Amino acid sequence: MKIYFTDFTQVYYETDTNSMVGCTNENFLRYVKGVHTNKERLVNRFVNPLKEKVDSLKTIGKETEYNSFSNFLDEIVNGYENAKPFSFKESFTIKEREFQALVFASINIGEMIQQLGAKRIKTDGIEVTHKQYDSDGNFTGMKSYHNVYEVHEVNGEKLGVNGSMYVVKCWCTSTNKEHWIWIEDQYKDDPLSAIASTFRVHKNIIPYIKCLKRQGDLLLIEMNKEVHPEGEIVPLTKEQYFKLLVAQS
Repeated sequence: MKIYFTDFTQVYYETDTNSMVGCTNENFLRYVKGVHTNKERLVNRFVNPLKEKVDSLKTIGKETEYNSFSNFLDEIVNGYENAKPFSFKESFTIKEREFQALVFASINIGEMIQQLGAKRIKTDGIEVTHKQYDSDGNFTGMKSYHNVYEVHEVNGEKLGVNGSMYVVKCWCTSTNKEHWIWIEDQYKDDPLSAIASTFRVHKNIIPYIKCLKRQGDLLLIEMNKEVHPEGEIVPLTKEQYFKLLVAQS
């Protein structure tokens, strides 16, 4: 039995091993508790939509799959009140990378940074002019922005990590909401290099990149010619990133 969906991503749940991408039912319930902060929301946004998919299994004669999924959803609902969401510190210790990414996506990073007492250590900005598109993807013109990036230092000991950790703060040009992205300490004194370093590509394709388009955590690359990516993967420099970036949201 295979697929159901959360608010964030497609998730695979293997009933024969009672695991989801290496995660136990108990830990998945803790994740769900963090996403859906009250039981009514859990039922309306998670359980009920899934029940429609589960019921379809019964109509096509897959009784075993139907029973397994139904039991799993009952377990989620019945265990909700006693489940404890993952803390910020615990999320850093999750070994299953796919599941850790899910948990991170459910955490309010700005709230976490505030509670950890981060200290701003460097700010820099840059003027950019980007292409604009409507909801149907049609080009509507150019718009100039002054993008600002801040590097903050976080006490890693509060998260069970030795030494300081660094994160770059930026703002979405579409919604003006703040976003936080963890960076390596070598970029802590250069916010523009820090944000550029969050995207890494095969070195051999860089000379042939026509432009970059950023959609959240996704980087879309338009090429001047088709090149097979291979070899060393490197971070983009700030010169490469801001010269080639023509749109972002």
